[in-house]
Amino acid sequence: MRLVETSSSLEPAALPLPAAVSARSEVATVRERLVSLDAMRGFAVIGMIVVNALATSKEAYGFQPDYSFLSHSAWAGFTFADFVFPAFIFMAGFSLAASLRRARLDWPVLRRIGARTAGLMALGFLLTNIAWFGNMDHGDWRLLGVLQRIGICYFATAILFVTCGARARLRLALLILLVYWPLTLIPIPGHATSLLLPGANFASFVDRMVLGSHALVTGPSGYDPEGLLSTLPAIAQCLLGALAGNWLLNNRAVERAPWKLAAAGAVTLAVGLAWSPLFPLVKNIWSSSYVLFSTGLVMLLLAISWWALDRKRLNFWGVTFLEAFGVNALLAYVIQQTAQLLPAGGEMHAIGAASMKMEAPVLMTNLPIVAFLVMLWMPLEFMRRRRWIVRL
Repeated sequence: MRLVETSSSLEPAALPLPAAVSARSEVATVRERLVSLDAMRGFAVIGMIVVNALATSKEAYGFQPDYSFLSHSAWAGFTFADFVFPAFIFMAGFSLAASLRRARLDWPVLRRIGARTAGLMALGFLLTNIAWFGNMDHGDWRLLGVLQRIGICYFATAILFVTCGARARLRLALLILLVYWPLTLIPIPGHATSLLLPGANFASFVDRMVLGSHALVTGPSGYDPEGLLSTLPAIAQCLLGALAGNWLLNNRAVERAPWKLAAAGAVTLAVGLAWSPLFPLVKNIWSSSYVLFSTGLVMLLLAISWWALDRKRLNFWGVTFLEAFGVNALLAYVIQQTAQLLPAGGEMHAIGAASMKMEAPVLMTNLPIVAFLVMLWMPLEFMRRRRWIVRL
């Protein structure tokens, strides 16, 4: 990682996930920072931190909070926890469009794309297996994970963004989503195929055959939620984010542009919902309906945020809190992943577990998570005010 200090408040927000890879002269093409982009990215990373913290508490102490929308669906379904990662992927594509709008595929650009991809993959592998490195006789290491998926999606989307036109990228994204459906239904040797059962699909079968013990879930019904074939629709989602980002930046002065983006989001969400009875909403295989439903939802939220924060310049309470996390989203995620290894980490989760068992108020039950977010926010807000941005 490296620290960058932006020179002007009008400089575009440096993007800590898939970020600017073009030359410095290209960064100047988007002069005004989109507050809505930082706020949405901050919203996503805070959601990931809360969801991960609750998941750790559940794994360590076995309690299930009443507010189950903060827990991932067991398989088919859609909760807030199932929304934050695809929102991250979509916003990564959006950010990429801001940084590569006028880039062409030459050696400097390709080198930076490759370096950022390699960095995301290496950091992701380290964070995914950091506990295994400390105790190698416990279980097996995992090959893929959250940052690895972001890195792969970033690489594919960046290359396609600088080599193909918008229509070609849209057609490719839709083709991936259409082809992925029958691909998941390819018969599995010695196993019934059902998209409603964990692991009973061809995408999960490929994970078991190729990743084996290095998948997140092992066994005869094993799978990896960031697996091999399921990365294809994730790339499609990143492409859709890049398309939305490029369109928004080209139409930011158009009066009705936010409502057009919202309408596109509503249609996308409706198509995903209509498809879900046939191709269920399943995060663990990144089903095509799940991609469209979550993409439509984040487009709606982004359109509202863009209209309120960038068009009307409304100043809502908590926006700067979201911005602090959004500007340095990668740093926030890395700190969250490593903080659980601190000696006091287990005790913090124990406080929440004990409060839950005593039927304490919701705020008391989640006080450790709230305290952690506040402690994390303070240095991030300091960095935001100083315009310090950590890039990979």
